[in-house]
Amino acid sequence: MKYFRLLTTAIIILVAGCSDLHLINNREYLKIVESAFAEREQIAENRKEALLDVFDKNLTIRQEEALKFLIAYMPLNDLADYSGEFYLTNINMSLKAIEDTPWGSTIPEDIFLHYVLPVRVNTENLDSFRIIYYDEILNRVKDKNITEAALEINHWCHEKVTYQPSDSRTSAPVSTVQSARGRCGEESVFTVAALRTAGIPARQVYTPRWAHSDDNHAWVEVWINGEWKYMGACEPEPVNP
Repeated sequence: MKYFRLLTTAIIILVAGCSDLHLINNREYLKIVESAFAEREQIAENRKEALLDVFDKNLTIRQEEALKFLIAYMPLNDLADYSGEFYLTNINMSLKAIEDTPWGSTIPEDIFLHYVLPVRVNTENLDSFRIIYYDEILNRVKDKNITEAALEINHWCHEKVTYQPSDSRTSAPVSTVQSARGRCGEESVFTVAALRTAGIPARQVYTPRWAHSDDNHAWVEVWINGEWKYMGACEPEPVNP
């Protein structure tokens, strides 16, 4: 009986340890991702050296699953325009955010995959925003909970970028910082990128036209403790989202 208990405990520890190795622990969903990736792998066959050879590196299971997820579901033009190394570097920053923030371990894997991991927000050019601003953003939210961090990041975004109408569409986050201005489209892409950099799930919301006016608008929704909350991009509010 004692031997059986020890064996059972060892199996539980082993299974738990194996589970911790994976980014996608839902086995059925992982099969769907693997199938979608296999299709994209064929489409991107001519970009094997630039895009797919990164899998020949000594990747962790989490890195490999994250790469497969991104490649499986990214827009087709992103398969052609960016390298596997670029995506891997951004993936590493997302995985680092899980470890470096108190809320990282609380984000469900499906929310992380769809609203933290992706580099793309809208139709902007992809850039190295997460790598450049990771330390600055993480230092800004040190010792804060996820709600406080989301609000603080919006303050940080407001310090970097102010609203200005323009005919340009839609700049990358680093370009937006460099110009220090943008429409709601640029501001919301920038804010989503900043929130995701800190491992906080976020998405852009867009309406092509309001019922009361012939105009469009974009804003941000941020995932806080199981709920999506409204947030005006680069429009810090003195209340919780």
